[in-house]
Amino acid sequence: MSTAAVSPGRNAGKTIFSGIGIVFMALMTLCMVVPFLWMIITSLQPDSSAVLTRPLNIPWPPRFSNYAKAWVVQPFGIYAVNSLITAVSATVLQLITAILAAYAFTNLRFPGKNFLFILVLAVLMMPTQVAIIPLYSTISKLGWLDTFKGLIIPFAVDAYGVFLIKQNFSTIPKAYVEAARIEGAGHGRIAFTIMGVLAQPALIAYALMAFKWRWNDYFWVLIMTSSINRRTMPVGIVMMKEVSDGGTQWHLLMAATIIVLAPMIILYLALQKYFTNDYMKGGMKG
Repeated sequence: MSTAAVSPGRNAGKTIFSGIGIVFMALMTLCMVVPFLWMIITSLQPDSSAVLTRPLNIPWPPRFSNYAKAWVVQPFGIYAVNSLITAVSATVLQLITAILAAYAFTNLRFPGKNFLFILVLAVLMMPTQVAIIPLYSTISKLGWLDTFKGLIIPFAVDAYGVFLIKQNFSTIPKAYVEAARIEGAGHGRIAFTIMGVLAQPALIAYALMAFKWRWNDYFWVLIMTSSINRRTMPVGIVMMKEVSDGGTQWHLLMAATIIVLAPMIILYLALQKYFTNDYMKGGMKG
């Protein structure tokens, strides 16, 4: 009798909490989607005055020509090439160094191994801003200001990537490594062609994140560059706002912002299954 009496109450409680959770997630989704929709609508407005008078009205006809205008207001062609070079180069270097370090922490024995891994974890807990001044000073002394080396080399090693991939490598059975060693494979071959292949989903997900960080980077590029020859697209958007005459041209600014976001959206949609499943799974294992 008591069980039968309590069960409906528990079910009702679960239903209430489930409903609250759904409402909360719906509100959070709305908070994220509405600004993006406003950005798209604004980018299609005929002029900036329409943004102020009719901010959420879908313009008709939509002015897709705003994207072409935004592209030429600033040299976004140069910015796009710079962004691509910087993001791809840094991502490749981060993957290589993360795979090698993760392999060493997982499969090799050497003095100070645990201490070094603790240092990696310590770097994860350190605010990025702490390293800005000494890093800038070093880059300046090396003569790398306003160069691709200054934009790429400081991000060749990423503590988060080492930690994430090390955790994923730890879940791979040692039998694969031992079998490869019996066949005469060296450490480099094992790390990239065996461990790397088995951990491919996590590597792809991490590569997407690393690419996003560098593609969207604004602050470091801003302090490192002084000419359009090395500036990237996020900095170009701010430059576009600063040089606009007669007030901010919001319709063109939002069009430029969507141009910057488009590659990341396409990449995410293409690699969504890796990002949502294996990336998070690899980060929690170990």
